Amino acid sequence: PFYQQEQFLTYKSIALGKRVVHVAPSYTSQKCNICKHIKKTNRHKSRFHCKNCGHQTHADLNAARNIHDDYFLSSTQGTQEQGSVNNPDVSTSFSG
Repeated sequence: PFYQQEQFLTYKSIALGKRVVHVAPSYTSQKCNICKHIKKTNRHKSRFHCKNCGHQTHADLNAARNIHDDYFLSSTQGTQEQGSVNNPDVSTSFSG
């Protein structure tokens, strides 16, 4: 289902003249978006509670903020360390 969702999103984005950016999801739900401390026990079901700084929020919101931060970090530094833009030739592989 995720692959198909990615394909649909890419197809629609290209049709609108947008690009799809891929950010590595590794540890996004375990990393505190405030202090950046990573610990597996920071997340319990839908709750996130950082064992380092005490920050608490919804686990998905915390992960989304980490993905956001990782994207902007990689785009402002001009590296593809934590995020990468899809291949510009992808649009040629889709038809109509």
